[in-house]
Amino acid sequence: MSNINADIKSQQLKQVYLIYGDEAFLRRQYTNQLISALGVDESDMNFSVFKGEALDSQGVANTINTVPFLSDKRVTVIYDSGFLNSPNEIMADCIKHIPEASYVIFNESKVKKTTAIFKAIQKLDGLVECSMPTERDLQLWIGARLKKVNKTMTKDGWQAFADATYSNKELRNMEYMNNEIEKIISYCWDIDTITGEEVRAISSPTYQDHIFDMINAIGNKDSATVLRLYEELLVAKVPPMMIMSNIIRQFKHLLALDELLDDGYNPNQAAQELGLYPFIVQKYLKLGMLKKFPPNDVKAVLNDAADTITKIRSGRMDEKIGVELLMMKYSK
Repeated sequence: MSNINADIKSQQLKQVYLIYGDEAFLRRQYTNQLISALGVDESDMNFSVFKGEALDSQGVANTINTVPFLSDKRVTVIYDSGFLNSPNEIMADCIKHIPEASYVIFNESKVKKTTAIFKAIQKLDGLVECSMPTERDLQLWIGARLKKVNKTMTKDGWQAFADATYSNKELRNMEYMNNEIEKIISYCWDIDTITGEEVRAISSPTYQDHIFDMINAIGNKDSATVLRLYEELLVAKVPPMMIMSNIIRQFKHLLALDELLDDGYNPNQAAQELGLYPFIVQKYLKLGMLKKFPPNDVKAVLNDAADTITKIRSGRMDEKIGVELLMMKYSK
């Protein structure tokens, strides 16, 4: 695996990087750091960005192979292309014979390590896997964030923060942790040492309850409650796309849970199969979620959510409005 931090620090950058994995925050951070290290931005005529799975492989390859204009480098960044999920000889061949002046950054949430393009990048030592760091590494990361603003956090403070973020496997991600620490820093603008008391005052243990309540309100056709809960999450600086992601995750759980129960699993077995805490499955059942959302309805929600995400990512729809419209459609 490429040591991307050492590469950036030494300015000995490889021509191709594949930044992949579940941790979107890290993928974005590393991608932006590489773009900055390469000395390009959106105004540079030798800088190209491609997004989405409907990309033309040959068109992307042609861009990568184009000689830079009045520059010693051409930079191409490719987001969630799906090129690494199936055989793609065009892109694999492009990477194997990449021009000396060309640099490529792939930012992919999912990849198949058996594809020719993955193996080609592996040979170039350009793999950067982004997964959730250990709790100790996260503690060091948060400590560094606080140090930049001349603050520290007590052991009790960290434990309260970990309880509110890291300890919840369902919502554990660095994006959420980053938002929460920003909220805490703003709240503690006049406090140098942050304790558990301050953390618990501003950082909700989880917004899981809000997501549950929103989905329950959608099932009850209670649009007023859905809107109220949505606004509360936005005020708490939870990004709309993160809200959307968690709504999708919950509906996928409902669909899978319904299938497992039909197959004879009991609730605890279903929870284990889904990788959920048993109390979450019990809450689904207690709220009657499976009755409120039959499989066909859940599939309709998921299809509309995918369409909404496509529109948001293509710039055709504002993310805040897009998420709101989706929820309103199914809560009327």
